[in-house]
Amino acid sequence: MWKQNPPPDRRPVLLPIPVARAATSMAPPPPPAAALIEELVEEILLRLPPTEPASLFRAALVCKAWCRLISGARFCRRFREFHRTPPMLGLICSSLPIDKNVGMARFVPATAFCSPPADRRHCRAIDARHGRVLLLQCCAYGKPDVLVVWDPITGDQRELPTPPRHAYILTAAILCAAAGICDHLDCHRGPFLVVFMGFCSEGAFICTYSPDAGTWSDNIYTDQPDGFVISASKVLVGNALYFGFPISNTALRYDLELHETCLMELPPRHSTRQRFVLLTMDDGAVGFATVHEFKLYMWSRKDGPQVDAGWTQNRVIELQTLLRSNGILASPDVVGFADGLGVVFLREDDVLFTIDLKSCEVKKLSKGRVMYNTLAYMRFYTPALGAACTGEGSSTGASGA
Repeated sequence: MWKQNPPPDRRPVLLPIPVARAATSMAPPPPPAAALIEELVEEILLRLPPTEPASLFRAALVCKAWCRLISGARFCRRFREFHRTPPMLGLICSSLPIDKNVGMARFVPATAFCSPPADRRHCRAIDARHGRVLLLQCCAYGKPDVLVVWDPITGDQRELPTPPRHAYILTAAILCAAAGICDHLDCHRGPFLVVFMGFCSEGAFICTYSPDAGTWSDNIYTDQPDGFVISASKVLVGNALYFGFPISNTALRYDLELHETCLMELPPRHSTRQRFVLLTMDDGAVGFATVHEFKLYMWSRKDGPQVDAGWTQNRVIELQTLLRSNGILASPDVVGFADGLGVVFLREDDVLFTIDLKSCEVKKLSKGRVMYNTLAYMRFYTPALGAACTGEGSSTGASGA
């Protein structure tokens, strides 16, 4: 008799899972709760506004752990890299006191972060860049004036040697000497370069000074523009430094690499008394701004290696409604520019205020003294509490973040 085979077993076969392999494929254990909280705290503190350094100071006083975090070099570096553009901590203004006819340089804080330094009497601020201020210190009759590099936050200063040629009219600019490799986020303690331009009986000349060289370079004589130089009308665009001359309505371009100069015409103005500033445009071009009858005129010029593109008027901002709503009834003068922030400084009589070129927001800064020159002081600033972080004493200070 034929014998039938039993039906096949169709139940699934369960294979054993290797224990060792399963263990190695698992995710690593989560970090301790304390480390996770510290990381979250750091991410939150990084987002505090750099324009309000007092907020970092208050956060550092919460506990020793926060104090060590904020005062550490790692946090300062990340804070700079996160925000990129240094904030404007204040203005450096050259003014005349009401009681005595003695010039002075004054630091006007733009935010409440520390006590402002004392006024620098017998000094005139002629440039400020990357956390440094270049002062011209007026000496007694018969002695040459002295250039001083000053840090208004720390009070550090450095007196420069006298330039090789006496100039009866002069201006100068202070630059970062590592411009090709520096991101300019923390170079206020690094190498610097001073470009000096003066007028003498032989004409106009330019020379440079760096601490590494320890001496001034040879003079480079250039075409003689008419009139005097106002220190607000100078700007660094790429590798070129531009000086403005209001009477002849020209600008001198100095190439920092080739050490060559050339004169160029500026856009037309209604009179030589109409003030202007040179500035940097968003596209990397050199810009020109002036005010006439409540209108802010903006021009730009982008020259190639061998091409003179000329000036192009690209914007006109109506100021009358903006200013009168802030109590300013007369047409102002333009007196300065904050490079990187898109902010222009305007002055009407003894009132100093700013206008944001993107939002057209007007902000009043100070009132009470006539200021004929205004420079933006920009740098990162974080608290350096020192021993206060460890409880060994009360040490407070500042760190250039």
